[in-house]
Amino acid sequence: MRQYNIKNIREEFKSKGIFYTQPELAEYMKSLVDVEITDVYDPTCGDGSLLSCFPDELPKFGQEINDHQLAVANQRLKNFTGICADTLKEPAFMDKQFSCIVANPPFSISWEPPQQGLFCDIRFKEVSALPPKSKADWAFLLHIIHLLADNGIAIVLNFPGILYRGNSEGIVRKWFIDNNWIEKVIQIPGKTFIDTTIATSLLVLKKNKSTTNIEFIDNEAKLSRVVTLDEIVNNDYNLSVNTYVQKEVEKIIVDPNDLQLKARMAMCKRLRKDIEMDKMICELEGWDFNPYLDDLKNVVNSYYRLELSVR
Repeated sequence: MRQYNIKNIREEFKSKGIFYTQPELAEYMKSLVDVEITDVYDPTCGDGSLLSCFPDELPKFGQEINDHQLAVANQRLKNFTGICADTLKEPAFMDKQFSCIVANPPFSISWEPPQQGLFCDIRFKEVSALPPKSKADWAFLLHIIHLLADNGIAIVLNFPGILYRGNSEGIVRKWFIDNNWIEKVIQIPGKTFIDTTIATSLLVLKKNKSTTNIEFIDNEAKLSRVVTLDEIVNNDYNLSVNTYVQKEVEKIIVDPNDLQLKARMAMCKRLRKDIEMDKMICELEGWDFNPYLDDLKNVVNSYYRLELSVR
């Protein structure tokens, strides 16, 4: 019988692309909420760590495939309605529109895309391509944008590959950009999670943006830049933060005379050490040191003669 502890439970979740959301990151995600909200929903709520950041009186809704995790969420959260089921296969709360959605979906897990056509799942009906079977990241985002209220906000933690990968993922990403649903892309430093050192990213989604610009933020470098839609289109709809926000390279002004002087001093220091070493060896072996000094003098004098002939 397998013995369960914190370490092997985390390893099991890690193998499924699931990583614990650190409390500091959860609080940071909450701080990005800049609209008035009346409820909050997490489609992959786990043990409720993201929802626990919100006030007790705020209605909370969550769906989780793991019944043990959902049981923990039910114990820790107040004013909470939770459903145990696969969010992509058996979505709950389809009759609702949430003013706030927060999520840390499993990274790049496999899924079963529904059949497209007349009876296609309403969440995926409008987009011209579906995410690949091997990567469900954009499927979760399609689910989230469908349940987001027109005046609401969604903050979703993602694997950074979704920002630049092509093929069907690129088509879905373009569809989000063309619909003007992406307000911010935030790069989160590596080692934010206990279980992995990879960097992650946050997407802030809104349906009622006032401009088509997108703000790109490097959280580690404390840099940000607002980028126009035209520039994003010219970059083939790439949303990687590094494409638009780069650290400035510090320019160091070097005095060539000072550099040459330091190089000569270092050379003389090395030469002095070599001479001292040879002197010690000669003393130990009883050899005559003077011929070695004469050789050095001849080398130096040859350069003096060369310099005089040039003049």
